[in-house]
Amino acid sequence: MAKTPKVKGNSKPSTHSRAARRAASPSVDLDKSLISLPRPETPQIPSTHVNSGITKKKSKSKPKTRAQRLRQEKGLERAEIVMDQLEKKVNKSLERGRSINRRKVDWEDLNRKSNRFTAALEVENDGQEEQDNAMEDDNDVRIEKFTRQTVFSAATAGPVAEQPAGLDEDEEIT
Repeated sequence: MAKTPKVKGNSKPSTHSRAARRAASPSVDLDKSLISLPRPETPQIPSTHVNSGITKKKSKSKPKTRAQRLRQEKGLERAEIVMDQLEKKVNKSLERGRSINRRKVDWEDLNRKSNRFTAALEVENDGQEEQDNAMEDDNDVRIEKFTRQTVFSAATAGPVAEQPAGLDEDEEIT
């Protein structure tokens, strides 16, 4: 097991520690004169001077060589081509979004129409249920008559033969 170090008797917290920062906070017993003083205001810097720091002097530009000029023109042409491609892609994407929204509207209309249709069917079905219940009662009577006739006809028929004639169990089938 590792040994634990001895506890130091009189150690002060680090100046950067949380405890040191809390101890450095002003106490509640402030001078009332400090409260009445106006707060210091930061001077406003005009926006034109915000970026006016130390800058490197630009040397007078030499005319570009033919190769440099061609390279720059080629880069500008590529940039135009890429921008055109990007514009085409953006337009294509926007068109796809529009078509999706149109299909969505079509589905919403279809759903509304089908909801209206189902509501109309439900109203009709309420009236039909009463008629169906009356029809079911008639069908039950008809079914009972039919089952009575089939049972009676089965009872009057001759007995069923248990084994077909002409088969001997002793004969082997090859």
